[in-house]
Amino acid sequence: MQRIECDVLVIGGGLAGAWAALRAGDFPGRVVLAEKGKTGRGGQSAFSGANILCPLSTDDLAAWRAEIVNRGEFMCDQDWVDAVLAEMEGRTRDMEQMGVEFEKDSDGRWTRSVGLAHQVTRLSTVNSLQMMDCLRRRLAAKAVVLQDRTMITHLLTSDGAHPTRGNVTGAVGFNSLTAEPIVIEAGSTVMATGGSGHVDLSGDGICQAFEAGAEVTGMEFARLFDKMAFGQKWVEVHLNSFQRMGMLLRNARGERFMERYSPLKERSSRHILGLSILVEHLEGRGPTYMDLTHLKQEEMEKLHSLPAVARRLKGLARDGADFYHGKVEINITSGFMHFHGGGIKHNLFGETSLPGLYAAGEAGGYPAHGTYSVGGMNLAHCCVGGYRAGEYASRFAREVRPEVDQVQVEHLVGEALGPLSTRGGSSPDDAWWEFQKILSPAHLSVFRTGEGIRKLLAIFQDRKKLKLSAGDPHALVKAHKSRNYVRSAELIMTASLEREETRGCNIRADFPYRDDAEWLQRIVLTRDGDRIRSRRQAIPIYRYPVKPDRRERIPFAFPIPRT
Repeated sequence: MQRIECDVLVIGGGLAGAWAALRAGDFPGRVVLAEKGKTGRGGQSAFSGANILCPLSTDDLAAWRAEIVNRGEFMCDQDWVDAVLAEMEGRTRDMEQMGVEFEKDSDGRWTRSVGLAHQVTRLSTVNSLQMMDCLRRRLAAKAVVLQDRTMITHLLTSDGAHPTRGNVTGAVGFNSLTAEPIVIEAGSTVMATGGSGHVDLSGDGICQAFEAGAEVTGMEFARLFDKMAFGQKWVEVHLNSFQRMGMLLRNARGERFMERYSPLKERSSRHILGLSILVEHLEGRGPTYMDLTHLKQEEMEKLHSLPAVARRLKGLARDGADFYHGKVEINITSGFMHFHGGGIKHNLFGETSLPGLYAAGEAGGYPAHGTYSVGGMNLAHCCVGGYRAGEYASRFAREVRPEVDQVQVEHLVGEALGPLSTRGGSSPDDAWWEFQKILSPAHLSVFRTGEGIRKLLAIFQDRKKLKLSAGDPHALVKAHKSRNYVRSAELIMTASLEREETRGCNIRADFPYRDDAEWLQRIVLTRDGDRIRSRRQAIPIYRYPVKPDRRERIPFAFPIPRT
């Protein structure tokens, strides 16, 4: 068993985790960053295409705030919005000093453009792989210990209990190549593991924090339907880049269908685009296509100049999908969960409801995002939120020494390695895909009803009892991810059942309206033994500068098709 002691433990090696570790490294003490893959290549940050919200002090930040809050359907924490707008320019300039290459014009100024849901706000584009390489080099220069290939499975607590009434004192996991157990004792812990969305992200950190007793919130706004895919093979991850170049979406009739769904048309938010594509298919006007044939040669060359996008376009061309000469079929994936509005509840300092545990990035639910505000907010939140969490986690660690319960350590190590000794269980891959089939039908995952949600929750209870076997360390990683994926879905549907309105991606066919009179509230979930307990927390709209014009019910803008 490998044992490590540190002052600050950061879990997750993406943009939020890197910023948390960098800021923690500015203070005395030992900082360890644990990543299940390789720091700088795990999660979504390295492959995002890196369109980052780019506010400047010369902008009308009050107008930026108003657009973000309105796009986020008033679920935004406006204190967090102001923090991101005030501090992001500093983080951007810090990254530029590290060598991160932002797109610039001929005069050497940052090029800013519009993407997802932007009118007033703007984003900047950066080479995401090069960005993460620069951050990794800076981490090494600051003597941050990079604990790569470390799959964290459980949090340690000072009283040895889950849920705890004490402090979080570190974590337990294993080496993802050898299955060697790893115990990390820490004065404070920053959870920056991202959210969910594909086989590399399954809500691990959110579930681990919840099991330890932390509050989670906003889970009902997870998207289960709008991750787009070219054809039946290539998952799309660079939508902002295509939007800024002027993409058009057409149905099988050749119609530019977004004109009937949103005044922003093809520059709408992801869930609006995804829902529009879904309705087109369900109403018989599919398949749907992305059309770039109207772009000029220099515009296409600019698109190919973005490294992450260029690789995707080359892969599509090898499969016969060429944007130069025709439209490319675009669909949505169904049943994959994307946490853009939900995660571990935390304040402006990254502090969660558990002393010693901090949250940053998508694991913290992007409180400035609301339901989903504008493109680039997620990466900006990672920079600002990671920086803040790293600072305050370091301050906390200077005041507290971890008290690790060794009985709990032995128990959790057994839990972590359990699937290796389980005989006759299901394989994690089979369990994963069977669960995807359960989540995929539109009448369960998209157009939800109380009856359908209760049906899913009953299925989840049975799935949690499923025994999983792992024959090697790689399968062991998948076993834990599969269990966390089911738990994540249970949290999403529990919160969705509680929220009796349609807002963002929480589409309730039995409540087809946004209710600003009753539901300017957050759903907060906590663990109560084996049960999930929910409570409502009013959004302090009375003290926020941006408010709805009227507190009323607003009908759902989309037709709810027969599914």
